[in-house]
Amino acid sequence: MITLSNGEQVEFLTGSGALGFDGRGWWWEYPLRWLGILNPHEFTIVVKTLTLRPRKGNLRWYAPWRCVRLIPGGTVNAVGLTNPGVDWWIRACYPRMRRMGLQTVVSVYPESVEEAHAFADKLRPLHIAAIELNASCPNVEHCETDAVNHVYAIACALRGAGHPLIVKVGYDQPYVAIAQSLEGVAEAIHAINAVPWRLVFGDKPSPLARLGGGGVSGEPIRPFVREAVQRLRDATRLPIIAGGGIYTLHDLQELWELGARAFSIGTLFLRAPWKPNRLVRAWRTQQARQPQRQTVTNSAGKQSNG
Repeated sequence: MITLSNGEQVEFLTGSGALGFDGRGWWWEYPLRWLGILNPHEFTIVVKTLTLRPRKGNLRWYAPWRCVRLIPGGTVNAVGLTNPGVDWWIRACYPRMRRMGLQTVVSVYPESVEEAHAFADKLRPLHIAAIELNASCPNVEHCETDAVNHVYAIACALRGAGHPLIVKVGYDQPYVAIAQSLEGVAEAIHAINAVPWRLVFGDKPSPLARLGGGGVSGEPIRPFVREAVQRLRDATRLPIIAGGGIYTLHDLQELWELGARAFSIGTLFLRAPWKPNRLVRAWRTQQARQPQRQTVTNSAGKQSNG
């Protein structure tokens, strides 16, 4: 578990957008929520990434398969940051999440330092657990957020909101250098975003080739996640949130031993939305039997095994 500087504790987070913009899930998940099989209160809800202004992207509600496909063990998507913009979210979703009592992390994608300052101004008055900077973008053309200095400058601007900052990095970035630059700015590093198709499957044709190939999530990126967590553990003092291909207790155990102290579950909500809560409960039951392995992360980002 990671304790942020505002006292909020995060252990299991939803992948950005795994439960939509407001934590209630997508329409096909509503029956599971009504039956109590899918309980958003057992997670820190990371909202689907927001941009400063509405962004069309590639996702169309009437034909999601055009940019999201199931592949063996995972998914590939080229959603391209489709969203109605942060003002819409503040107006339409934030009040609902407050009423539901959901622990909320707002995922944002500023394209410039100026946009980051604008985000900070809008998010400052809100009661949220943290802001997550989506610093990697495998499905967005002309992405410039792979530069260490660029991510650092945007992160510093977002800290002006006064909320703890989590930075989500991608495997195709200099993510170790980014994390090192963010010590004292961010309070946790999230590894990793979806991995570009070409890095996972090489020259094998992607079902989303017409959209640039897309980003891969789920089982196929497990080796990439584990490598990233281990490298980050060895190189930075920032607490690590691990995400990518978490389907079983064994996955959680392995990532814990590599150095992760919180976990992000995303693709499992799409492939088997009745399973994430079972996994969380099983892990917490297991950990309760081994109290010596509980980990507390203080606001300075130092981890200590109790």
